[in-house]
Amino acid sequence: MRTLIFWLGLIAFPLSLKGQEVKIGHYIGLEMGFHEFFGETIIPDQVMSPQSIKTKENATYYGIYDYTIDKAIHKKYVGIKYEALFMKNRLGVSSGLRFYQMSGLLEHDKYHSSFMWLLHQDEQSADYVAIRSINQKSHYVCVPLEIRFFPKKRDRLFKNYFKIGGSFNYRYSTNYKIDFQESQMSKYAVEVGNTIQKPCTFSGFVFPAVGFKWGRNNYPWFNLEFQFPGLLIAQRKHAFVEPDVGFGMQFAVLIPLNRTIIP
Repeated sequence: MRTLIFWLGLIAFPLSLKGQEVKIGHYIGLEMGFHEFFGETIIPDQVMSPQSIKTKENATYYGIYDYTIDKAIHKKYVGIKYEALFMKNRLGVSSGLRFYQMSGLLEHDKYHSSFMWLLHQDEQSADYVAIRSINQKSHYVCVPLEIRFFPKKRDRLFKNYFKIGGSFNYRYSTNYKIDFQESQMSKYAVEVGNTIQKPCTFSGFVFPAVGFKWGRNNYPWFNLEFQFPGLLIAQRKHAFVEPDVGFGMQFAVLIPLNRTIIP
């Protein structure tokens, strides 16, 4: 409850100043973006032969040479945001509501057609199913808090900025897309899903960023920013990948709520 009051207070404080003679700019907007988190593959205990699991991704550098990278967790999101500009429009504080999906894949390597997954076991027997891949998708709602600084004082059409940000995340659902080697085994999809560990219900995320603003303060304007490195904060982030750091991009459009902003 104290955490909720803290976040609501941060959002409400700039709004409470809206009626004052405006050295504060108020904006509302939409945002969308993605993150890629790379890390070590986690092989669940239910996998019979760990050597059958693909632990690296193949990549090509402009068709010149091939190399491998760690497995990735993919995050994509959309959201709404409110931002207040202080200090003659050089310091921005924003928050809002964001919805995102995080997904990661467990799959067989090129030397095997599938991997064996343990369904249940007793003293006399064990039951397995052959699986080509499992894609775990988790859905979150989160409250971000971001602070950015514009080095240039004047209201220019094109300005760069620096940002530090984070979010408090709540996972409200997790589901699975399972590709069985034999289609008739799909009846065990729910049972397989019940044996997989889910990410933590609550988590955090922090990142620095550099970005560019296009448009003047008294009119709608656009942001494009690059976020690196991003750090997920949770005891269990994903069932199949233990990410180290990530990178991402965000695009946003903001619309002014007042037009008496200091130029």
